[in-house]
Amino acid sequence: MAAIFVRTFILYILLTFIFRMMGKRQVGELEMSDLITTLLLSEIAALPIDNPDIPLLFAVVPIVIITCFEVIVTFATTRWNGLKKFFEGKPVILVSKGKIDEQALAEMRITLDELLSECRQAGISHISDVNYIILEPNGKMSILPNSANSAVTPSDLGVKAEDRGIMHPLIIDGKPVPKNPQLVGIDEAQVEDICHRRHLEIGDVFLLGMDDAGHITCIKKERKDK
Repeated sequence: MAAIFVRTFILYILLTFIFRMMGKRQVGELEMSDLITTLLLSEIAALPIDNPDIPLLFAVVPIVIITCFEVIVTFATTRWNGLKKFFEGKPVILVSKGKIDEQALAEMRITLDELLSECRQAGISHISDVNYIILEPNGKMSILPNSANSAVTPSDLGVKAEDRGIMHPLIIDGKPVPKNPQLVGIDEAQVEDICHRRHLEIGDVFLLGMDDAGHITCIKKERKDK
């Protein structure tokens, strides 16, 4: 029992020192290489704690080697951009000047629901209020509102702005969203009518939404479903 306590204490101090060297970023903010290193270190450190028959050195040596490799990789990525892209990836633009890049969403396996959720968490209720949304290498989204929704606001100018609430998706990628029409006081037939007035079938719509004030956002699909 005493041996397990000593092993655990030594590895705890060692890992604490190593993670202090790696910085104070949270798990959700780790780059891919940092996350892999973290997972490897945790698995290796657990081995001599779970099994007293494994020499402590069998964990200390790999931990030191992986840490050295991480330091070397970090230094190299600051010198060579190609290595940085390989180990950390590069930002991906999901929305550019208010236009959703459907191909980028598909490649990153991000749904419209997730994109809209990120906007709401950023305090943006309308996709039309967004200038850029960029998926960063650490998996987080940087959301940049357009000029009309940043810096100076209507309240700064003493102008009473209309409260539009949030946008409720009615159609996402050609499929109606059940129950959402009720949230804005319409039914499925009225959703179809909105599409027909824009000379669109439901299957042709990438995103159709309506906010609490009745304003409609409609984005046509760029590609046809096969």
